[in-house]
Amino acid sequence: MVTKFNFRDLRNPEYFQFMVSVRDIFVKHEAVSESFGCLCDDLTEKINVAEIALAAERRNEKVREKNEADRYRDRLHSKLFNYLKSILYDEKDPRFDDAQQIMKIIKEAGNPTRLSENAQSAMMTALGNKLEPLRQQLEATGALTTVTEMLEANRQFIALETEYREMIATRKLDGTPASMNAARKEIDPIYRSIVAAINGYVNIPSKKEAYRELAVEINVLVTRYDTLLATRKREKKETTVKPNPCDECVEVTGRV
Repeated sequence: MVTKFNFRDLRNPEYFQFMVSVRDIFVKHEAVSESFGCLCDDLTEKINVAEIALAAERRNEKVREKNEADRYRDRLHSKLFNYLKSILYDEKDPRFDDAQQIMKIIKEAGNPTRLSENAQSAMMTALGNKLEPLRQQLEATGALTTVTEMLEANRQFIALETEYREMIATRKLDGTPASMNAARKEIDPIYRSIVAAINGYVNIPSKKEAYRELAVEINVLVTRYDTLLATRKREKKETTVKPNPCDECVEVTGRV
């Protein structure tokens, strides 16, 4: 018998991979294609739809990550500009001359928020190169950490932008693809129908041997994903357990 499995708790990428793997098991066995090949064909068709939906989902997530990285590098540039500006308000500040040198280069580079994303990436990279000789002044003013963080944020944005473009180039998404939620609703009943048929044949003496190995392979896969869910549930439970206040008292004071 094929073990029941609550695959609804799988995340979308996990669910997709599970269905691809179980489909591969189905088509590998001749008994399946002979008895309910049409259902396997339907499953494959819906898995293809799910693949497009998952690609769109990943694309949207990458856009969110990219936009967040873009906003963060903007904020760090503003933080740097305003920090130096606060020093320059006081001509008697011992950091004034160094801050003035740094600010001159920043102003010459221009406001990155007025540029396109790619132009901003190039501008911030160039700004980092121009500020590199002023490392001593950056340390003296206390601005080095912010500059380092800003340039790292810019590098992260460039990496995300590259990943996004590669994703778009790999799969062209025409129109508005179905959501993974909709795709799963179509796949679920097909999977259950095939499993129900397999379990039915396992109980027929003349069919039992042909479907026994099939059921074993599916159960191995089910166990693997069931373990994944159990591990995740346990880890989530462990992270939500709060320490006993009395235990903290014992650790700090040595008595309750």
